[in-house]
Amino acid sequence: MTFTDKRKRSRTPDIEPGLLEQGIAQLNMEIQILTDWLENLDASDTELRVSYKDMLQSRKEMLRSLEAQKSELNAAQSSRSR
Repeated sequence: MTFTDKRKRSRTPDIEPGLLEQGIAQLNMEIQILTDWLENLDASDTELRVSYKDMLQSRKEMLRSLEAQKSELNAAQSSRSR
C-alpha cells in the first residue's frame, strides 16, 4: 500500500456494530467481576490486589477504546445517511 493509498483510506473503523456491542458488553461484565473480586479480597492479598487492579485498568482502557470506535462508527453512519 502506497502512502497515497493510506491517506485515502477511511478513518472510520471497519468493525461490525454487533461485534462492537458484544465487545463492550463483555468488557463491562469483566469490569464488574474484577471490581467485585477486589472488594472481596482480604487486605493481606496484596499480590492479587495488584494483579486485579492491573487487569481492571486494562479492561477499562479497552472499553474506552471500543466506545470511541462506536462513537466514530455512529458519526460516520449518520453523516452517510444525510
